Amino acid sequence: MSDATAEEETQQTTWIALDNWLVYGLFGALTLAGVAISLDPYGTGVMTPPPPAPDETGTLAVPLFVYVYATLGALGYIFTKLMSGLEEYDEPGEVRAIVEMGMRIPAAWVLGAGFYVVLLQTGNTPTDASALFGAVAFLVGLYINVAIKSLGSLADRMLGRGRKG
Repeated sequence: MSDATAEEETQQTTWIALDNWLVYGLFGALTLAGVAISLDPYGTGVMTPPPPAPDETGTLAVPLFVYVYATLGALGYIFTKLMSGLEEYDEPGEVRAIVEMGMRIPAAWVLGAGFYVVLLQTGNTPTDASALFGAVAFLVGLYINVAIKSLGSLADRMLGRGRKG
């Protein structure tokens, strides 16, 4: 292999590895956005649980803070995974694995909304137990796999499917 070819390959490797760092930067930007929203610096009330409805209209809205904390939980998992093995994700071609980790974020939104509804069914209200709702959303994002198993188990019990012994 000629020196020119080796140099081109090194440059290509450097630029491809840069893609990994761009995804890391995206995760960092999402984290900063989540932190900024959770601080609610302008008092917009987006992180405040909605007041209870005066009547039962049959509508159900998941408040923004559930999605914010679920996102922060998923990002917490991603950064923990990256920091415990960054050398595994610094080579070209590993962007896919990094993006796969990022797919935990929309999964956390869906599961966070599901757990929000489950918590409502237990008699908790977001106005009375906002810290509980936020903590559960964060933990759902942090532990996606555990949340999936928990919801599956709950669904089995609700549908009358027990363990087969």
